[in-house]
Amino acid sequence: MNGGRSVATRIDRLCAIDHDILGLLQVHRVLTTPQLITLTQRPERTVDYRLTRLRERSLVDRTRPYAASGSAPFYWWLTRAGARLVEGASPAPGKGTPNPLFLRHTAAIAGLFVTLCDAGPSVGLTLSEWRRDEEAWEDWSGYRGTGRIRPDAYAEIHLDVDGHDGVAGAFVEVDFATMDQARLRAKVARHRSYCADTVWWDRHPCCPALLLVTTSEARVDRFLAGVEKDRPRPSAYPEENPAHYDELVAACAAVTSPEEAVVAPVWRQAVGDAPVTLPQLLSPDVRQYRQVVARLEAAQRQHDECRRRQLVHDLHRYAHALADAIGDKEGAAVIRYLFAGPLNVLNHREQWGLDHLDLVEQTASWWAQAKTGTGTPAPSSVLSAWRALYRECWTAQADVLLSGNEAVRTADPRLCQPAAVLADGALVDDRDLQLGSPIDGRAVVDEAMAEHERRRSAAVARALRDLPLHRRLRTERADLEAAYDAEHLFVCPSCAVPCNDEAPPGHSYHVLACRCCGGALVRLVDAPVLPPTLAESLERIAARRTRLSDRR
Repeated sequence: MNGGRSVATRIDRLCAIDHDILGLLQVHRVLTTPQLITLTQRPERTVDYRLTRLRERSLVDRTRPYAASGSAPFYWWLTRAGARLVEGASPAPGKGTPNPLFLRHTAAIAGLFVTLCDAGPSVGLTLSEWRRDEEAWEDWSGYRGTGRIRPDAYAEIHLDVDGHDGVAGAFVEVDFATMDQARLRAKVARHRSYCADTVWWDRHPCCPALLLVTTSEARVDRFLAGVEKDRPRPSAYPEENPAHYDELVAACAAVTSPEEAVVAPVWRQAVGDAPVTLPQLLSPDVRQYRQVVARLEAAQRQHDECRRRQLVHDLHRYAHALADAIGDKEGAAVIRYLFAGPLNVLNHREQWGLDHLDLVEQTASWWAQAKTGTGTPAPSSVLSAWRALYRECWTAQADVLLSGNEAVRTADPRLCQPAAVLADGALVDDRDLQLGSPIDGRAVVDEAMAEHERRRSAAVARALRDLPLHRRLRTERADLEAAYDAEHLFVCPSCAVPCNDEAPPGHSYHVLACRCCGGALVRLVDAPVLPPTLAESLERIAARRTRLSDRR
């Protein structure tokens, strides 16, 4: 009961600044009096008074380590009662007073945090994240094996680089000459593996640097010499890996003066380098990160483009089977149009795939299952997308004919077949609608028929003249004309333009080809159903376009 009343009394008498101090000690474990004054933004007398009150309540404790000159500040930490009050659980039993080396090391780490918060903005550095001890440790498993890094802290800092906000990360190691060089070099080796395996890519906004804060310039030189000695030989083909990153390892001898580490030119990457400030050290690393991001984005775009090309190629390869399997007339029409028709040109197909990549991916995913014979129906989203694309393509082609361009006004015979196909709801080759020099269809037909009738008249006259008189009197001229038409009147199945095949005088052979489209001619009596006139097809196209507009 007495212990309970004691704890209740401690809590009841605490104010906001007391809770702030306890929370800071819980986060940083050890803080000096000047550090607490900076972090709480309170007067020195106020902080000293509240610390004394907390110590009287056995919530915090302190010590003043030996100093070679002058007097050292008090080092403060939570007692077991204070830790239980802040964390809500009793910590494991331990010594009453922490080890002096632990106090000095922990306070030095906290000193970097305090200085970055307090003096960092004056040199363009803004601390956005700080993790220390176990919170900053990381394990990973990559193609090189497993690894782990155990820094004293991780800092994430914003700074202006080339007029743009940049983010730099750093694993911080604080060394009071207690680690031998072999241990430091092992830390560098693990950091290099961490960077080479690109572990940082999914964990941090940039590749963290490794920054060592130690005791003397001689120790910095020895550390940097080891870093250079252990540096792996550069790859002859660094461009093979777009995520290749030259890790940043630097050191300074400002462990006892964190202000210098943040604002002064004390950092070096190599033994012979001139010291630079922390912003100067981190800016090239930010630029390198931007270059890596640009390379990776370019590589991803190239990968996506290759994948898109392959998907479009696969759809083109199975165009007819895909059209039959989709189970939709409009979808089948546009699939044949895009993959087996006018866009059967590599660049056109690839550009179309770029513009409709989502539809290509969904269709390819469905087709991968459908072509195995499982009978998987096309998803409704895929069918809807193909139907919408069909309406878009058909309407665009119909508008070319309905616009009344010069070829339509002159009733160009080459438009008869494409117009008939469009009137039936199918799609045609875009090139069949984009005619270079329009042809006057009526004049072509009139000229061809006049030539045919002239030759027929001459041929019929010769045939009658060659007949005996008694047969000539019994032979009808119309029968001879019909026979002549059956033998010599040809027509173009696409343009419906007639042509006479009788060889001109002096020629034993001549090639029969349509004077409009260059297609092969067939005898009129053997010709299939000829396309309707352009006017009839245009009328049907206009009616169909109106229906499609109403469906929207």
